[in-house]
Amino acid sequence: MTRQSRILIAISAILLAAVFAVPVWRINLIAPQYPEGLGMLIRINTITGIKPADLNNINGLNHYIGMKAIVPEAIPVLRIMPIAVACLVVLGLVVALWGRRWAAWSWLGLIAAGGAAAMFEFWRWSYDYGHNLAPDAIIKVPGMSYQPPLIGSKQLLNFTATSWPAAGGWLAGLAFVVALIALVPRRRLFAAIRGSRAVGTQAAAGLALLLPGNVAPLAARRDALADSVVVSVSGPVRSLSDALKLVRDGGRIVVRSGSYATHDVVVSRPVSIIGEGFPVLDGQNKGEILKIQADDVIVSGLRFMRVGASYVQDRAAIRVSDARDCRITGNRIDDGFFGIYLAKVTGCRIDGNTLHASGKTEAGSGNGIHLWSSRGISIERNVVSGFRDGIYFEFVHDTRVEGNLSEKNIRYGLHFMYSDDCRYVGNTFRSNGSGVAVMYTKRVEMTGNRFEHNWGSAAYGLLLKEIADSRIERNVFRGNTTGLLADGADRIHASGNTFIGNGWAVKVQGSTQNGRFEGNTFLDNTFDVATNSAQPSTVFEGNFWDAYRGYDLDRDGVGDVPHAPVRLFSMIVERNPQAIVLLRSTLVALLDAAERAMPSLTPQFFVDPKPAMRRPG
Repeated sequence: MTRQSRILIAISAILLAAVFAVPVWRINLIAPQYPEGLGMLIRINTITGIKPADLNNINGLNHYIGMKAIVPEAIPVLRIMPIAVACLVVLGLVVALWGRRWAAWSWLGLIAAGGAAAMFEFWRWSYDYGHNLAPDAIIKVPGMSYQPPLIGSKQLLNFTATSWPAAGGWLAGLAFVVALIALVPRRRLFAAIRGSRAVGTQAAAGLALLLPGNVAPLAARRDALADSVVVSVSGPVRSLSDALKLVRDGGRIVVRSGSYATHDVVVSRPVSIIGEGFPVLDGQNKGEILKIQADDVIVSGLRFMRVGASYVQDRAAIRVSDARDCRITGNRIDDGFFGIYLAKVTGCRIDGNTLHASGKTEAGSGNGIHLWSSRGISIERNVVSGFRDGIYFEFVHDTRVEGNLSEKNIRYGLHFMYSDDCRYVGNTFRSNGSGVAVMYTKRVEMTGNRFEHNWGSAAYGLLLKEIADSRIERNVFRGNTTGLLADGADRIHASGNTFIGNGWAVKVQGSTQNGRFEGNTFLDNTFDVATNSAQPSTVFEGNFWDAYRGYDLDRDGVGDVPHAPVRLFSMIVERNPQAIVLLRSTLVALLDAAERAMPSLTPQFFVDPKPAMRRPG
């Protein structure tokens, strides 16, 4: 070899040695619940998370679907690779010093064979992890496997998995290219480059010839687009897809009464789609029906049917993605999986729609109105029933939910997480599996809502979990197992609410700090207040208690004797839930009588120093 070729071979060997310092491969997982993503870095001797906790989180998720835990020490190839790469680096430097061309070609062949073997081993390892699932997994989807792609992207349930070389992989490829340049004769290399340039020039010339013939028809088609297009079962335009090809930006599509079999219709321009007589868009259980990917789209007066359930896709009757200022108003959705799904949407309005599904299990159902990573949405006067969650928010901000009815949903009437600065006004959440759950959120306002008839061993009207600086005002909690459960709810303010006919009106866990309940009404509840803490920091003041037995000598409407709303028996039930069977027994009646006669028997967890004598309102 020439001196220059030997130097290039040495550079190639040094580039190959760099894989000891940087990751070789990278796998990313992104899902709505993990918008920042989880990821793994595969090095030649170990596997680590992109962020410190990623590998543990991935193993935790894998456990639910039956995949084995990723334990780098148990993967044989990670013990072999460092030795193999070190041998290749040393051989490369020896070949550079020796200078024999046949030895360099042999070394290059070893690099290629080693790279192919490493790729095959990676594929074999991922196949084993993705296909050999534990038979007792918590989540089992028939026919589903979880092997990530070798290169590229792949959908795994609601996760998008991407797999690409990391810096070490690119450096290894560059080492191979540098060695190839060192060994291929210069004249042959330059001839190949000139040939590729010629092909590129010919392709560009052909494209230039085609363009003049194409631009004019496109311009003519744009001029021919209509301001208004009518879709009917008997007319010249019989499908929404055809109408979208004919209407101009800002135009109007009128869909007349009838049934139209359609799915996966993409709206990529600002238009209004208006139904007359509630025409049916029937998805025939084949997939999503309407996909909106443009700003300023209006959808009104349509009936959507049979989206079709899926264990690997969040199929929706109407999906809006990366858009602004849409209006979805006055539609009906029957037999939906997901009903209306907004992702990365700003300033849209969902108003006056009726959504119904008939899901039987949480795993086989979607959400009625589902928002992810959106802002400034208005959701008003909708009726939602039969879904997993009636309304679901995740990473949603500055949104108003008003005047909706969410009932008979499998899990929650309303469920939101990481959704700050939202307002919920005048809604009714009735007969859902577990009422409403508010989690990991700040500055929530819930005013004038009704939480009704959520019964079950773990049911509640409203769960406040790890929230802060929120206001719960003028709501009605009626007929729930637990009206309001506060767990890790810091600095909440609950005022003017009515708790009537619940099992437990309010449960305040010890993790809740600096809360305040004032001006609330407690009527006909089995237990008014319960807690698991001996020293809670939540304050009760000026509430109306139907169990209050004090007096008001000055007749100012405020009791002269403080009231302790925590019954001794409620503390017994909190520690021994089975004791609830004694609720109507003589023993509990005697316990309550002794408690009234000697208040000091009652643990003074909460005391209302100024209970109201007259019921507010």
